[in-house]
Amino acid sequence: MRLLFILALFCASIFANTLDEIRQAGVIRVGVREGRPPLSESNNGKFEGFEIELASSIAKDIFGDKKGEVQFVAVTAGERIPFLKNNKVDMVIGTFMITQERKKQVDFSLPYLSVNFGIVTRKEDQVKDFAQVRDMRISIEKNPNGSMTERYLRKEKFSNLVYCKNTSECYAMMKDGRADGYANDNIIVLAYAVVDDTLEVPFKNLGAAEFLGVGVQKGNKELLDFINSELIKLSKEGFFKKAYEDTFEPFYRGTADRKYFLLDGIYNML
Repeated sequence: MRLLFILALFCASIFANTLDEIRQAGVIRVGVREGRPPLSESNNGKFEGFEIELASSIAKDIFGDKKGEVQFVAVTAGERIPFLKNNKVDMVIGTFMITQERKKQVDFSLPYLSVNFGIVTRKEDQVKDFAQVRDMRISIEKNPNGSMTERYLRKEKFSNLVYCKNTSECYAMMKDGRADGYANDNIIVLAYAVVDDTLEVPFKNLGAAEFLGVGVQKGNKELLDFINSELIKLSKEGFFKKAYEDTFEPFYRGTADRKYFLLDGIYNML
């Protein structure tokens, strides 16, 4: 009897909160990435960016006329799936690329952004040809489950990859000479070329387009259905275009064309 009670408590601790439970609690926990401008970053303890605006808009409609709070929880790439599985967050909006492998572990919403891979290098290295970077030391974020970036680079015969914990460390490695370049989603690497004029992104759209979605715990259908309907609603209201103009355009200063990222045209056909 005691064993059954302990198991019941354990199961209750990891089952996802339903939409009604979130509303009753008045709190929704959203996993987001730190240091990923203009998608999400923390300034003086407050998160800002495109994905933060998206999460806030979804939360606003979840709670409606009732007051509700959004708790942003910083997660690393490797923590996104475990945090959902262990009910540490209700959803993840953190540059979460939709893949078949990840879909076995969590459920994804409709995509809200399209991304490719990019590589940022030092201007002084004058990288002009893709063959040049194959032999360079390219830093990538270490992901225990293997990242899409690493799979792509290894497929392209990159043999000198070096690992880092996060974007900040990848950037630092390139600046202090431990790496010659940094590969990640083009949204990420383009940002470093904006904030540091000694860098450039000679390759902005490598590989096939991949898509970012909102992740929820496997089987949390009610919450997932709400998020999907909300994405369509927000698109038709012009949210994505406005959020892009408010966050992407001033940040990237014309170096990131919206046609490569926004998917609002697809939503308008639904």
